[in-house]
Amino acid sequence: MNKVLSLLFVFVSLVTLAACGGKTTSNETTNATTSATTNNSGTTTEPEETYDLGGIDFIIMCDTATTCDPRSQEFKRLFKNEKSAKIAEVEEKYNINIVYQSFPSQASWGGARQRWIIEQTSIGNSPAHVYEMNSSEIANLAIQNAILPLDDLIEKYGSEYYWPEAMPFGEVNGKHYTYHDNYPSADYGIYYNADLLEYYLGESRRNEPSELWLDGEWDWDAFRSIADELNSKLDENRTPDNGGPQYVMGGRTYNWAYQTISANGGHLITPGFDVQVTGEETINALNFLNSLRTTPGMWLDNAPLSNASQPEFKDGNIAFHNGQSYWLLQSNKWLDRDFDMGFVPYPTGDNTKEDLSNYYIANFGIVGYVISAAFSKDLIPEGYEDLMLHDETIFKIWSDLQYFPEVDTETGYSSVTAYADEFYNTRLLPYYGDEISREAHLDIFSKTYPDIYTTFAQSGLQNEEGWMIKIQDSIQNGDVRNKMLTLESLMKNAIIEQYSLEEDFFE
Repeated sequence: MNKVLSLLFVFVSLVTLAACGGKTTSNETTNATTSATTNNSGTTTEPEETYDLGGIDFIIMCDTATTCDPRSQEFKRLFKNEKSAKIAEVEEKYNINIVYQSFPSQASWGGARQRWIIEQTSIGNSPAHVYEMNSSEIANLAIQNAILPLDDLIEKYGSEYYWPEAMPFGEVNGKHYTYHDNYPSADYGIYYNADLLEYYLGESRRNEPSELWLDGEWDWDAFRSIADELNSKLDENRTPDNGGPQYVMGGRTYNWAYQTISANGGHLITPGFDVQVTGEETINALNFLNSLRTTPGMWLDNAPLSNASQPEFKDGNIAFHNGQSYWLLQSNKWLDRDFDMGFVPYPTGDNTKEDLSNYYIANFGIVGYVISAAFSKDLIPEGYEDLMLHDETIFKIWSDLQYFPEVDTETGYSSVTAYADEFYNTRLLPYYGDEISREAHLDIFSKTYPDIYTTFAQSGLQNEEGWMIKIQDSIQNGDVRNKMLTLESLMKNAIIEQYSLEEDFFE
């Protein structure tokens, strides 16, 4: 062995002892061993591999470490106990410490986080073994070759219970870059102040929107009827005892637009690059919202762009607000509100089919997890793959940390049903004001549809070039069709540029 290889071997050995461990197969000179196990029926299963990675810290980086770590009291996600047990098993199996870390300040969120990961990867570095990312951010990282496609690893080491519904949220150009146990449930809806409805409409009508949905009667006409009635009564008394003017609707108009379009059978940009902002489903939905927005006193829509939650809703002075269930847990949104919270799905529109087969809840992203390209096994010099930590070992550890509810074939109890039950017990039961709202939310639990609109930076720009601002302008000021024709052209150009498509792709 020449001097260069000798130095490399010493370096790799030191890295291995300090931070990596051995290869994950037992037929090499490594730290892996196997042991047969016996299940509850007494049948001997296949040998279980165990590993000794020297007590390294296996780092998972996310928004806020304490809210991501299932062992923390601040953890508010699903399956806390089951995921905590998984961590204990994995730490013992691999002789590692599972450590959750928050992203550094220079990678606070969005574009800054993406740029930071890209920069770290470009210099061959990765401060974490696994990164938490919203799936809407995956495309840019994949195109920049900052993260690794995981298809082969998912096929070889992934769980048989991995949600097929989750795979499109990590797909870019036919490859899949994320793996996790988060089901892409429908979590967008209209939240309403049940106490305010009772005050103006009467006790028997405090949950009328949810009742109408479950009865199959919650459509644009029903929503408009309640909105007009409330608006007329609010007009009589804009300053009630709790102080402040009141409105029927609150929240940024573009956030209302996204789901109103989907509930009407339309999409913004499908995963197959079908731009539908000029379709009748979209045009009709935006015109419906424009008719509400231009009604005096109906809608307060100046929520901070950085938050999108109208403070007046939390104060009790707005009846309806768009949102997601996790907003109920956030102090800068709806935590510590002083009224019962109701939930109703977005109303069906003129283009929604009677059987709801084209009724969707647009899902712009779910929490996903990626592996930096800096850990690619292909970067390791030939012959040294057994000595350095790489994507295959990382994925095996990460895969073992995932919790998927098992299917009970005898009772027909599916894994999705189990996930929905956990969602009910963890999120809906503690924070929704009544059972009928919980029923209404569960009724659309699996109606989600992946929309890649937010994978483009232009969608979130907070200036006149931003797509969301252009959609907002069409709702506030009308001329919907012409403005959507302009937006369609911008979207198609962005798709061609971001995905390196031929100029005539849409012809």
